[in-house]
Amino acid sequence: MERILYRHGMPDALPSPTPLDCKTRLQTPTNESSTPTVRKEIALDHYQSAVGSLMYAMLGTRPDLAFAVGRVSQFNHSPEWEHWVLVKRIFRYLVGTKEYVLEYGTSSQSGGYSDADWGSGLDRKSISGFVFLLNRGAISWASKKQSSIALSTTEAEYMGMTQAVKVILWLRTLLQELGAFKHIPPISTLNADNQGAIALARNPEYHARTKHIDIQYHFIRTLVTTDKVQLSFCPSTAMVANIMTKALPRATHDKHSHEMGLRGARGYGHLREGAC
Repeated sequence: MERILYRHGMPDALPSPTPLDCKTRLQTPTNESSTPTVRKEIALDHYQSAVGSLMYAMLGTRPDLAFAVGRVSQFNHSPEWEHWVLVKRIFRYLVGTKEYVLEYGTSSQSGGYSDADWGSGLDRKSISGFVFLLNRGAISWASKKQSSIALSTTEAEYMGMTQAVKVILWLRTLLQELGAFKHIPPISTLNADNQGAIALARNPEYHARTKHIDIQYHFIRTLVTTDKVQLSFCPSTAMVANIMTKALPRATHDKHSHEMGLRGARGYGHLREGAC
């Protein structure tokens, strides 16, 4: 983490409490929105290098960066000054949380959380996200824009849940190959905060209101009816995957980060670079 901050000239920057301000509203780049002078100040390779460094951290041990990194990476082809300001804010957040590590406990509890923010993309596509926990720490997470436009919150949540159950199957296969199920039960629970999406997934009958939804998203129904996946309602206030779909106020962001197992590394000691 220190190396990333030094590489981009941000080791002593003023810390930010969150990766993104929850009031931030980005616009698609246009030729009229920035002057040539401002565009010249933002070197494309420097912007892409900075976003790539943040993505490396996010994919490795920092699920709390997933939504913010996904947001700024949408402008890799044509960044403007406002986008570079957001990238620097993420770095400033890292300055204040560079001691964070993923901590795992001894509990065998496991499960996942799936959420979606309807129509929040620049092109009105929804942002969906999931996070899976094992032994009180995150082991798999993602924040991604959906491939098609959903017509309601229920549809957006349903489409997001379908992508999440695919990860459940992959995790179960991986953990089975590792022999983990000798010590822990298989991952099978997915928490969602939309009752309509849960009802839609549990209903095996064809419904006229859902005939326009791509057939791939109905994959979840088979898994639910065969009891390979159990859906559980989770109140929005306890939805850990909220951090994957939107910028949150500091208190909520810190709460969900803690629930994913992120803790300060003080007291744990430090590995030397290159040590095993």
